[in-house]
Amino acid sequence: MRLDSIHCNVFGKTLNFFLFLIIVLFIQFLSRLSVDNINVQRLNKTLAYLKSKQRELKRQIDTDTRSLESMIKYLKKDMLEQFTLHHYDIYIKNEINNTETFIQSVQSIIDSNSQ
Repeated sequence: MRLDSIHCNVFGKTLNFFLFLIIVLFIQFLSRLSVDNINVQRLNKTLAYLKSKQRELKRQIDTDTRSLESMIKYLKKDMLEQFTLHHYDIYIKNEINNTETFIQSVQSIIDSNSQ
C-alpha cells in the first residue's frame, strides 16, 4: 500500500510539472503573436525604407535597375526573418515576389498591431 501512494505522489508531481510546462509554452506562444511597440516602430521604419526604394525603382525605368531590385529582394527577405512576419500573416511568404502586395500586407500587420 505504501508503494501505491508513492507512485501516485510521483505521478501527481509529474503531471503538475507537465501542466506547468504547457502553460509556460502557451504564454510564450501568445507573447509572440502580438508585436511589441518597439518592433512595430522598427517595422514601420523599415517599411518606409522599402517604399522609398520601390518608388526609386519605378522612377528608373530606362537605367539598369538590377542592383536596386536585388536590394529590394534582400530587404523583403530580411523583414520576413527579422520580424517573423509569417506569424502574423501566413500568406506573406507567397507575396514576397510582388513588392506592392508585400508592402500592403506589412502595412496591414502594422495597423493591426499598433493599437
